[in-house]
Amino acid sequence: QQEAEAIVHEVQSQLEKVAGLTAAEAREQLVESLKNEAQLQASSYIKDTVAQAKLTATKDAKKVVLETIQRTASEHAIENCVSVFNIESDDVKGKIIGREGRNIRALEAATGVEVIVDDTPEAIIISGFDPVRREIARLSLHLLVKDGRIHPARVEEIVAKTTKKIEEEIIEIGERTVIDLGIHGLHPELIRMVGRMRFRSSYGQNLLQHSREVANLCATMAAELGLNVKHARRAGLLHDIGKVSTEEPELPHAILGMEMAKKYKEHPDVVN
Repeated sequence: QQEAEAIVHEVQSQLEKVAGLTAAEAREQLVESLKNEAQLQASSYIKDTVAQAKLTATKDAKKVVLETIQRTASEHAIENCVSVFNIESDDVKGKIIGREGRNIRALEAATGVEVIVDDTPEAIIISGFDPVRREIARLSLHLLVKDGRIHPARVEEIVAKTTKKIEEEIIEIGERTVIDLGIHGLHPELIRMVGRMRFRSSYGQNLLQHSREVANLCATMAAELGLNVKHARRAGLLHDIGKVSTEEPELPHAILGMEMAKKYKEHPDVVN
């Protein structure tokens, strides 16, 4: 055993001589090296943790902002369901009504609105939920009164021409709007819905003008938050299309709009 210890001591002495260090010094350097390595690893871990925390905080902050905006948006629409057609004289009312009310019935059947001729001076009330139908009825009445020939066949003819003109105008308005906003690839039916917003008001503001403003506001916010600007602008423009939908009007307009966007293959971010 003494001989073995002597050999170990000799080997240790030779190693210390080659390394130029005593065993104590070697241990000290090893400890220092491990300490430095541990500090570097700890520093790297802290840096990564802080970076991840900042990223998570940014995402959470964006989520809070967007959810707050969504919560403050009203879920209910206040819509004026009547239009007024002004006439120069109450004498015109008799012509519009026609014998036994035939002209009025023809106009109501052709447009799908209710035409109310009562004691309101120099005015005829057009009632109906669909603002486009009301506008068709109003313009048709204007043309009929101007022309002077008012009878059921003429009513149907004028309504058909007016409907065609309004539908063309709706598509033109929708196409011009998406071009102005730089939105591409929108389904033709969604473009038509955008055009229909021109004839609708909500809270006293024209719905199309409101939606254009929302589209630009969403794009600006998306740019500030580092989100997809194109998707945000698109979603802003389409956010109220449920208000002009003729499908399942008993559903909330937000749900209707979502279903339409999904139906016409909009991006999930836009649908949401």
